[in-house]
Amino acid sequence: MKVDSFGQSPLLFLEVVKILKKRDISYAVIGAFAASFYGVIRASIDIDAIISINKIAANINDLLDDLKRSGYKITFRMGDQADPIGAVINVEDKYKNRVDLLMNIRSIDDDVFKRSVQTSFMDQNINIIGLEDFIAMKIFAGSPKDLNDVRGVIDISGNGFNSTLLKKLLTKQGNKALKILDALIKKQNS
Repeated sequence: MKVDSFGQSPLLFLEVVKILKKRDISYAVIGAFAASFYGVIRASIDIDAIISINKIAANINDLLDDLKRSGYKITFRMGDQADPIGAVINVEDKYKNRVDLLMNIRSIDDDVFKRSVQTSFMDQNINIIGLEDFIAMKIFAGSPKDLNDVRGVIDISGNGFNSTLLKKLLTKQGNKALKILDALIKKQNS
């Protein structure tokens, strides 16, 4: 199935995944699409994914060139020192569907790709961020929307996550992150 109108960012994402796979770039879906995978339905007009790309500029430029050759409008932005996101590639098709590829997120290490969950979507295998990494990333982001995603995932999964791994991931972010998790779990258990 090909993209033929607005509102089909998931189909655009499948095309982008083919390019990432061709370049052997690890990725994992995050954001609203990942939240829905874990049972929390939230509307979004784009698909967000994290990617692991060698820091060599040529590799980024090769990916950007591949995306442009495929006919997509590309915007590349580098984050500054205060930004928790190192860089973002916005991929947009002629229908205004969008995929955002995020790189070098401060709270995430490359092991996130080993822990990702593979699932089938539209007869294509895709990688979704692992549950514990999803929760940790959302707590780190800390917006009301992000914390609502965490509440929903905890409500749905119960204690179906690896609390040791999750606490290890959150420890990198400090005691505040652990306190937020504890408060969300207590609320779920009450």
